[in-house]
Amino acid sequence: MDYIQKARELGEALLQTPELKKLKEAEAEIRKDPQASKAFDEYQERESSLVAAQMLSKVPPEKDALALIDLKMRLINRYSSIRNFFAVQQDFERIMASVNLTITTTIFGTPSLDQLPFPKELKDMAQQLLQNIGGGQNGPTMQIPEGFKLPEGLDLSKFLK
Repeated sequence: MDYIQKARELGEALLQTPELKKLKEAEAEIRKDPQASKAFDEYQERESSLVAAQMLSKVPPEKDALALIDLKMRLINRYSSIRNFFAVQQDFERIMASVNLTITTTIFGTPSLDQLPFPKELKDMAQQLLQNIGGGQNGPTMQIPEGFKLPEGLDLSKFLK
């Protein structure tokens, strides 16, 4: 099985999702307003620089990360088209998170509930999510590293359907 070909097929399938189509439409709407377009380009440039810094040092400069968040909030408050773009982008990111989780659990297996370092409520949501992804089938058990902690503020409920 050619995994590169399968990746291309997955990419082509993702191109057909309503969420990606809406994301492209939202960006096109930004481009209709020259001021919003210029501001959005500035945001994307700063975001790319921050991502590049993360890739090199693994820890982004805090002041740059805060400045990017501040810029994003100002753009959201000033331009409705940019606010809409970021809302639509979240919907697409949920799909990508589901795709990535599906690939990861296929490769490494599904963690058992007792391995998850979460409160019972989160374990129940995680179990529901894993069952949805696995089509109700139990896969092999994934090994969770000792000491693994969920990032503060992570809300898994938005991934459950």
